[in-house]
Amino acid sequence: MEHMEPVSAAPFLKWAGGKSQLLADFDRYFPRRFGTYFEPFLGGGAVFFHLVHRRRIERAVISDANKDLMNCYVTIRDSLGELLRSLKQLQHRSRDRDFYYNTARKRFNEIRLGTGLDGNAEKASLMMYLNKTCYNGLYRVNKKGEFNVPWGRYRNPRIFDERNLRAVNAVLRREGIEITCKDYQEAVKDSRAGDFIYFDPPYQPVSSTAHFTAYTKQNFTIQDQQRLSEIFRELNSRGCLLMLSNSPKVRGLYRDYRVVDLKATRAISCVGSGRGHVEELLIMNYDLEGLGTLL
Repeated sequence: MEHMEPVSAAPFLKWAGGKSQLLADFDRYFPRRFGTYFEPFLGGGAVFFHLVHRRRIERAVISDANKDLMNCYVTIRDSLGELLRSLKQLQHRSRDRDFYYNTARKRFNEIRLGTGLDGNAEKASLMMYLNKTCYNGLYRVNKKGEFNVPWGRYRNPRIFDERNLRAVNAVLRREGIEITCKDYQEAVKDSRAGDFIYFDPPYQPVSSTAHFTAYTKQNFTIQDQQRLSEIFRELNSRGCLLMLSNSPKVRGLYRDYRVVDLKATRAISCVGSGRGHVEELLIMNYDLEGLGTLL
């Protein structure tokens, strides 16, 4: 049997605002030592998987308020075999527009989750199918909480990578990795001095047309951004190590902290002209002096 090199776990979903392209920049700014890692706006999990790969994480609490998303993580951890069987069937329908609208999207919206930690394999497989076949990989819901992104017209989309899903399963099954589905304030309430919290909230739009905040039926508003800055301040007083990504629109909320300007490529936009390099802020509450590049 041919020997296969082990795969490092990586994001298994497309997610607006994903940080994969910025990880090399982030490496310069992660704290050298920390206790438990908290990520309450998990999304695709690029930073979490990166820190795991770099052997920086022993204990972690990963969370998101999006029930559909966190159901995927729990299913990969607890029911990978069932999920893979379903995904293999769905792969055969990856170019089927009628199936997308009349079966997959319809059924996805019919399945109602409880806590978001349900481990519903049918819902998770449909989420992954829709994510890889919908327009631009967007996740968007209407006010009823129904997924409403149109079909994406891809030539031959690959909806899953079995080797990566097995690597993700191995990471999520590690002792010390806790998965939750909560409001971000609730998700970090047990953090203590020396713990590291990375916040990656839905960004405040840089223009009146750039709205990518509908990850749940309750949008993330400017009032939510202000609330987050207040929680950031409280956690700072608690002695937690804090890093936050956001758009330049919120610079004024964090004037008391260290701010680094980074350039990122917009991966998801409703129009081609909306793609390209955009400015992002990386905000920290700890001293960067002497950190350098982590080895």
